[in-house]
Amino acid sequence: MIALNGHKLTLAETWQISTQKISCTLAAGARPQIRRSRQLVEKLAAQPRAIYGINTGFGPLSGFRVSDADLAQHQINLLHHLSVGQGRLFSEVETRAIMLARANTLARGFSGVREELLELLVAALNKNILPEIPSEGSVGASGDLVPLAHMARLLVGFGHANVGGKRLSATVALKKFKLKPLQLRCKEGLALVNGTSVMTGLAALATHEAEKILRWSELLTACLFQVLDGEPEALCQQIHKARGFRGQSLVAQRISTSLRTHPDFAKRIDDHQWGTTAKAVDPGTEIQDPYSLRCAPQILGAFQEAHWHVAEVVTRELNASTDNPLIFPDTQMVIHGGNFYGQQIAMVSDYLRMGLIKVALLAERQIERLVNWRYSRGLPPLLAGGAPGLNTGFGGAQLLATSLAAEARLLGMPASIQTISTNANNQDVVSMGTHAAKMTRTVLPLCWKILAIETLALIQAADLRAPKKVMGGDYKKLHALVRELSPQLKNDRPLFEDIEDVTALLRSDEVQKIFGLDK
Repeated sequence: MIALNGHKLTLAETWQISTQKISCTLAAGARPQIRRSRQLVEKLAAQPRAIYGINTGFGPLSGFRVSDADLAQHQINLLHHLSVGQGRLFSEVETRAIMLARANTLARGFSGVREELLELLVAALNKNILPEIPSEGSVGASGDLVPLAHMARLLVGFGHANVGGKRLSATVALKKFKLKPLQLRCKEGLALVNGTSVMTGLAALATHEAEKILRWSELLTACLFQVLDGEPEALCQQIHKARGFRGQSLVAQRISTSLRTHPDFAKRIDDHQWGTTAKAVDPGTEIQDPYSLRCAPQILGAFQEAHWHVAEVVTRELNASTDNPLIFPDTQMVIHGGNFYGQQIAMVSDYLRMGLIKVALLAERQIERLVNWRYSRGLPPLLAGGAPGLNTGFGGAQLLATSLAAEARLLGMPASIQTISTNANNQDVVSMGTHAAKMTRTVLPLCWKILAIETLALIQAADLRAPKKVMGGDYKKLHALVRELSPQLKNDRPLFEDIEDVTALLRSDEVQKIFGLDK
């Protein structure tokens, strides 16, 4: 059980709650602040003063006053006018991440909602009562207004929810678990919809998953060194420390650690043969590997550095107060501002996506090294298992990898600079943070499929060499796991199911633990 207090939610916990349905609860320590914040809202609402979203219109209508008698309907009307979402519904995992992100930010106690509202949101999450949240409609300016309005509809008994794969009305779905819809009070509708929880939930999932892609890329690069007899000199810590980037040094170290499970490579690394043995001077003898091997620490190391930054920003936003106005009971103040603006998440989502695309492009070039017999150091053309010409081996699989890489590149345009004014020019500069996060989520499956193709190619290449000679311990473990799903390609056959199966294998948390990629 993970306790939510708005201050300590991690990316790993977000992943566990969203994907593994780990339960969460409202932390006991968060409740006093939530109560005091709500008491201050009630006190302020009774005073003859204008407070945005409590007794004023929304957005460009903030100059219009709302009567005391209409305060509750005012919050419902907010949900009504924002319930315009279109497009595909967010997936179960994405919806859970969105609900969790909103619950955690409200748990900080600066939003002025009642405990009952938070308890209902958390209960719905734990029972897997999932509101239908369309993916189109947010510009990430006053937060994720449209999708969060669709999320909030569940709590007041509007719309439909998914329960165990069945579509039920919201009231029936809640009643099934002995839960009741709430009647919103002043400020509560605004607190539910005014924030960055959609883009942040999506970015949190993407950030956690991106680290898995990085770690697999390192392991596959170690396998590539072995099957192509690459020179481990490029992994020497002395050169990486000479440059000074911690991520680059760490990536080189992790590739080396995997490579050292091969005894011949372990000896070459331990003896520092490149520094003590003169290189051949024979004409035509290459003394350096291509960039797809030699510069892998630099490429993946840059992504590691980016990932650290992205993870820090997304974690901070998971534990941030992002609505407006904010309520501060300790000072008896209500402060209007713009914490709902999603620029931080927009920019790091773009940054993460560009890094993922670069990783995908590296993997695609590594596949080229394996299938192109002009550069693969003796491997058959296109890794054909049978007679070349009659058999084309991995020719089709490479075409797919190239297509996926091209599709990823098309998603490289940053969303965070695509501002367009809306809301009667009240939201005159917007973040597009949710677009950025959605685009990053779209790149992830493309990366996984490219890595799956590279994995299959590496396993085929090992079989076409002398397997016992070219494979170290990690390579052998990977070979055994893949061959349980995909037999050696001895003659051409369709590979689409093999690619699907190996993609699922790489994405499995259990398999990542086998290789220590979760550490």
